[in-house]
Amino acid sequence: MDGNARGKMPGIRAGGILLAIIGASLWGLSGTLSSILFRDYRMPFSTLVSLRMILAGVIALAVLRPAFPKKSAGSFLLFALAGLFGVQITYLATISYSNAPTATLLQYLFFPIVIIYEVARKKVRLTAGIIVSVALALGGTFELTTSFPSHSAAIILSPLALAFGLMSALTAALYTIMSGPLIRQNGTLPVITWAFIIGGSFSIIFSLNSSYSYFSGIRPEELPAILALVLLVAVFDTLVAFGLYIRSMQEITATQASLAGTMEPITAAISSALLLGIFLTGFQYIGGVLIVMAIITVQLFSFRGRRAV
Repeated sequence: MDGNARGKMPGIRAGGILLAIIGASLWGLSGTLSSILFRDYRMPFSTLVSLRMILAGVIALAVLRPAFPKKSAGSFLLFALAGLFGVQITYLATISYSNAPTATLLQYLFFPIVIIYEVARKKVRLTAGIIVSVALALGGTFELTTSFPSHSAAIILSPLALAFGLMSALTAALYTIMSGPLIRQNGTLPVITWAFIIGGSFSIIFSLNSSYSYFSGIRPEELPAILALVLLVAVFDTLVAFGLYIRSMQEITATQASLAGTMEPITAAISSALLLGIFLTGFQYIGGVLIVMAIITVQLFSFRGRRAV
């Protein structure tokens, strides 16, 4: 996600909010479509990472032709590999080992992580809003992973799902922290497009064997549905979603866009219920609400203590 707004906006603009909501909703839908590929068509998550990133990057490069970002090349490579590729593979791995709603909610723990980082770097003052937000995020994660008290505080997620989910939050935080300076120096389209291409190319190292085995073993009648789902994930739920969300930043503030971004876990939960019949426990939904409340609390209250730049 791109967290840079072009100056302060005088108020909420409906068009910009709508673009951000649509972009975030497409991200949420991508998790459900990925789940279909994993569950019904047995696609390895590493294969989908490569296809998603390379297709999105190549299409953006062919249509928009952005120049390669030359400023801060070392930081850009770290961003592309540890940030964008890192968040893609850990997020899809979490879905593969659990489900889309759980993966999306765990990833959204990156909001309080970023705020804690900014407090440590003295970019943001520690406020009551930050403390409340972190407490809500921790409580929400506890409920999401244990469904206490209905499961007596036993972890109901597999260790791999929990580990990949927490890594997804950490890599999303790294992506968020690094994206701002790089985009200010090189522009949004060059950074995002070339990060997709570089990250997708790097992902082939992890997916080559599994991808070869997968495509050599699928039934011919399954191929049209698989290709259609991959194109939906790569084009609409990745390229178009990023484009709409970034475009919204021209009309609304970063805070408003981030609040609209909470539609992602909501859409993931609704689409997973409708398309896959996946439902969380009642206490897990409470945990999800607490995590969304943590995000809203951070955005509404913590920035009052931000230092002037």
